Amino acid sequence: MAVTFRNSIFYSDDESIQTQYEDSYSKFVDDLKQQRLKGQYHMVTRPLAISTTVFFGILFIGISALLTSANQQVTLVRRRYDNISSGYLEIVIPKHIPPPIYFYYELKNTFLMHRSLNAAFCAEQLIGPGLTDNLHPCDEFRNIKYSCEKRDTPSFPFRYPLRCATDATFYAPIGGLGAIMFNDTFKLSIKNNPISWHWNGVVSDSFRNSFAQPEDNVDNLCNSSMFRKTVKPAEWPRHICEMGGYRNVDFIQWMQPSSYQNFKKFYRILNTTAHPHGLKPGVYRLDFTNTYWPLFSMENQMEKYFWILHPSWVGTEQKFLEVIYLVVGIGLLTLSIGLVGFQIIMLNRRKQYDDENDDC
Repeated sequence: MAVTFRNSIFYSDDESIQTQYEDSYSKFVDDLKQQRLKGQYHMVTRPLAISTTVFFGILFIGISALLTSANQQVTLVRRRYDNISSGYLEIVIPKHIPPPIYFYYELKNTFLMHRSLNAAFCAEQLIGPGLTDNLHPCDEFRNIKYSCEKRDTPSFPFRYPLRCATDATFYAPIGGLGAIMFNDTFKLSIKNNPISWHWNGVVSDSFRNSFAQPEDNVDNLCNSSMFRKTVKPAEWPRHICEMGGYRNVDFIQWMQPSSYQNFKKFYRILNTTAHPHGLKPGVYRLDFTNTYWPLFSMENQMEKYFWILHPSWVGTEQKFLEVIYLVVGIGLLTLSIGLVGFQIIMLNRRKQYDDENDDC
């Protein structure tokens, strides 16, 4: 059932009042759309300003206290080993380190990790189904010395050959990033008892499975079509097929790009099945192969470190954030005290002014 209303219900018979109402309504709608109504202006009052600064001051100090507690749970043992020629070093762990325990290697002054090297690999060779005997998708790397074993004879004045020969045997993997892969190895022990670790969890399974893997049903990966007509890069001790193919965890970790010349890479995780209580205090022996030197330079000598880390719920030690939150929180509380003091002074002055007016 339809309901209709007369105009007299909405407006008076006086046309001037009706016009004034329509104008005020239009002005209200315009002010509402332009956010110019009085209720839309956020007026900062004294209680709001003081309570806001007090709240955030206490909040930031509380976050700083949480970070302090988390930092106290972090245990980090970091030792440099590139300047040791004996092939081993002793690591003293003064207190018990509970699981989980992660192991890293750190490289400093790696000036070879230029942004151009982060893209120096053939994605068609490494990602997805990979390449077998046909390496033509990687032809863009033919003019790089990290591509093949046999190169064309250079012509004067070039010092090195610039292109691979037609019948060249290509590297696996192709590119400068893979050619300078970190190849130091580590073994940790205590009183001649080896410490067991594993690589499960170092990289995610989905990311690892995205790398190419031979589909040939062969017992030896080196006999598969993916690696049959390839050789290892010149500086590698073994062929990639002898290390499990392109899904080798150390290889995948190395191929992830780095933006800085100082970086660390996830290496291993402590086996909690063999060591359910973590690492007990004592003197541990770290045996290592100090063979990774992609380019030696006295001006920019690379430094290598080994990490033993027990993280907290925020990861590694966050000392900078702890101090920053504390400073900001104290600053806000100081500002709050200043605002309260300013209001007390203003109230006393107003009271004094009112008393003088009453005396008059």
